[in-house]
Amino acid sequence: MKLARDIGIRGNERPDYIAKIAASYKSTIAYNSIPMSRAKQLLENYYTNIWIATFINAEVAHHTKQFIPSIHDRLSLSLWPNYIITQFLTNHGCFRTYLHRINKAPSPLCNCPEKSPQTARHLLTKCSLYSRDRPRVLTTQTLPQILKFHINTVAVTNFISNIFRTLQE
Repeated sequence: MKLARDIGIRGNERPDYIAKIAASYKSTIAYNSIPMSRAKQLLENYYTNIWIATFINAEVAHHTKQFIPSIHDRLSLSLWPNYIITQFLTNHGCFRTYLHRINKAPSPLCNCPEKSPQTARHLLTKCSLYSRDRPRVLTTQTLPQILKFHINTVAVTNFISNIFRTLQE
């Protein structure tokens, strides 16, 4: 409905025409038909799919992917990593492979008799220098299982802390 003051005002014709057409539609759109919980779920799924695609296509994090092979595995973890756990999950920190890569160590090899590259995985599961103190679960379970079920146990936590302490000496 046009008011008398709007009649003949230049520039109002097109908006008036569009409003008249829109008013004539028999629309059944209800903007509150999706519950907020469903909207949140759709957004979470959308961003999780972006995270999955980014994780899959990433050319880095090879070491982390040994512990966390997929985003669904990460989402299933009740894990709040501390500084030391983060070092082991990323293979960054005092490990010779990392230090050698950034030119802070002359060799990536471990001091153990195996002379394997000194990675977090090697130290956790294979290095003979730590075999006496290594909890059995670290040699019998896969890395994702260790992370999911055993990473917060006293034995594993103490073992990892001990390795980290000796690496920093």
